[in-house]
Amino acid sequence: MSEKMKNPYEEWGAHPEEVHVGKRAAWIFSVFFILIIVLPPTFRNLHNTICPRNSEEKEKWAPLVEFFHHPNPKSIAALATKKRNNANIERTQPNLQDHLRSFEVELEDAPYAETIRRWMQDKLTRLLNEGNSKTVIGREGRLYYQAAIDSLIGYGPLQAEPDSVMKNPDRAIWTPPLKVIENFAAQLKKRDIELLLVPVPVKPMIYPENIGHGQWTTPVLHRDQQALYDRLRKSGIEVMDLSQLFWSLKSDGEVFLKQDTHWTQSTMQRAAAEVAAKIKSKSWFAAVQGDLESSQQKLIRTHQGDLVGMLKLFHPEEIYQAETQTLSVIKDTSGSKAVNNDARSPIVLLGDSFVNIYDDPSIGFGDSSWKAKDKNDSEPLIGAGFAQHLAAQLETPLNTYTSNGGGATQVRKDFAQRPDNEVRAKKLVVWVLASRDLLLSETPGPRAGVIWRDVEFSKRISKTANQPAVKTTKPMVIEATLKERTALQDPKSTPYKEAIYSAIFTVDEKAAAKLKIEGNEVPAYLWGFRKRTVVASGRLEAGKKYRLTLVPWSSKTKLQSVQKMDDLFVLSDWWFVEKAEAIE
Repeated sequence: MSEKMKNPYEEWGAHPEEVHVGKRAAWIFSVFFILIIVLPPTFRNLHNTICPRNSEEKEKWAPLVEFFHHPNPKSIAALATKKRNNANIERTQPNLQDHLRSFEVELEDAPYAETIRRWMQDKLTRLLNEGNSKTVIGREGRLYYQAAIDSLIGYGPLQAEPDSVMKNPDRAIWTPPLKVIENFAAQLKKRDIELLLVPVPVKPMIYPENIGHGQWTTPVLHRDQQALYDRLRKSGIEVMDLSQLFWSLKSDGEVFLKQDTHWTQSTMQRAAAEVAAKIKSKSWFAAVQGDLESSQQKLIRTHQGDLVGMLKLFHPEEIYQAETQTLSVIKDTSGSKAVNNDARSPIVLLGDSFVNIYDDPSIGFGDSSWKAKDKNDSEPLIGAGFAQHLAAQLETPLNTYTSNGGGATQVRKDFAQRPDNEVRAKKLVVWVLASRDLLLSETPGPRAGVIWRDVEFSKRISKTANQPAVKTTKPMVIEATLKERTALQDPKSTPYKEAIYSAIFTVDEKAAAKLKIEGNEVPAYLWGFRKRTVVASGRLEAGKKYRLTLVPWSSKTKLQSVQKMDDLFVLSDWWFVEKAEAIE
C-alpha cells in the first residue's frame, strides 16, 4: 500500500514565514500590475493605427486582440513547423499551447518589451559585468558564446540525453551528427568523392582561463570529442583536428576576436595553409589545373563583434570598442576583381560563418562608408575569407557553398541539389564547420539553431555541365498562394543580423507555364529580417494570396551565404522573392 506523498511545506514547516495582504492592498497591486502590462501595448497600437509612419507599422501586431484570436495564422504556422520536425505530432489544428507559444514569441518581439530589455541589460553589463543567455562576459574583456560553452560541458554527440517529463513532447526529433556524417560520406564515396572534415575549435577550448579557474596546458575538449573523431576516422572519413594548432598560436597573438565568436584573420590564414597542405598531399591533386594567379591587397576594417550584438545594449559603443583587423583581400593579378566561386572546380568547400567572416560584410567587417542604392541592394563581398585564401594557397579556384549558421545541414543540401553529373565530376569535399555543431546535444543544439539531417542528392542530369541554372535574370511577376513556410527564429537572439527563409507557393497553370516549371509548386526564399528587424516579406501568412516578383535564386550570388531558415528541404530549382504584395 503506497503512502500518500507528503507536502514538505505542511509536514515539516519548510519556509514557515507567512505574508498577509489585505483585500484592498491586493486589489491595488493587481490593478497596478495589469496596467503595467496592458497600457504600453495599448497606447502603442492606438498610436500606430491612428497615425502610422508607414504601411508596415500599420500592419503591426495588436496583442490585446490577438490573445483572444484562436486559432490564428501564426499558431497554424507554428504547428506546421512542429509537424515538419516531429512526425509523432498527429493533431491537425493548433491547441492552446501552440497559440500561447506563438503569442509569447510575438510579445517578446514587441517594441516596448525590447526597450525594457535593452535598458535592463545595459545596467547589468555596466554595473555588474553580467551577460545574458547568449553572451558570457569573461575576464580581460573576452566575450564567449553560451552555445560554445554548452558544447564542452553537455551530454555531447555520443551520449543521449535522458528523457524527462519536463521536455516538450512537441520538440523537434533530434538526430545526432555521427550517423548523418557517416551517411553523407557514404553518399560521396558512392560518387568517388572524398570527404575532409575540418571542425573549427571554439573560443572556450582555447581560452578557458578567462571563464574558469585553473591552469591549462592543452585545449579543453568535450569528454567524447576525441572518441567522436576516432569513430569518424574508422568510418573512412578524414578529420583535421586544429585544436593543438590553435593552442600553439596563443603565443603569437590573438587566436580569436575578443568580442566575436570567430577566429582572427591571421588564425584563419594559418588554418587555410594547413588544409591546403593536406589537399596537396592527395595523389590526384597533381592533375588539378593550378592556373589561379592572384594578388593580395591589404585592407583595414573594424567590427564590434557579434557577441556584443547579442548582448542587446542601448549604447554598446560606450562599453565596447570595435576591434581592428588587417585583411588580406585575394584578387586576380590585375587587382580589380576578387577571386570568386567556380562551379567547375573539382574541389568543393562547404562552410559556415567561419568561412564567411572576412568575406560576407553583413556578419562582420563590412565597409562603414558603403551606402545602399535601394532597399534590395547588398554590399559587395570583401574577398578576404577562408575560401579565397584556401584557393590562393592551392593556386586553383574552389566550388564554394556557404551558409551562416547552416554549416551542419544547409550547405550539404545546397550542394546536393546540383545535377548528378556535375556532382560526380568532383574529387573532394572540404567541410569546414564550428566544432560546437558536432558536440551540442539534443537540448542546446536546436536552441543554437543546429539541425542535423540527411540530404538527398539530385538525380537530374544537366545538359551543359557546371553551368549555373539561371533561366533568366529578368524579374517575373505572378500571383501565388502561400502554401507553407519556415518560421523565423528570434532575430534578436541569433548571431546574424540578416536571414532569409524558405516558402512554398502554389500557382495556376498559366503562371506555371510562365515560369516554365512542372507542377504547381514554386519553392522560394524571402527576406525574413534585416538589421535584426523583421521585414514585410517575413510576415507572409499561409493560405493568403500574393503578387510576387521573382528572380532565380541562382542569380542572387551575393545572398548565397546569408543565414537560411529552411525546414522545407525541397529538392528543386529555387526562386527569390524580391517583392510580395498581398492581394485582398
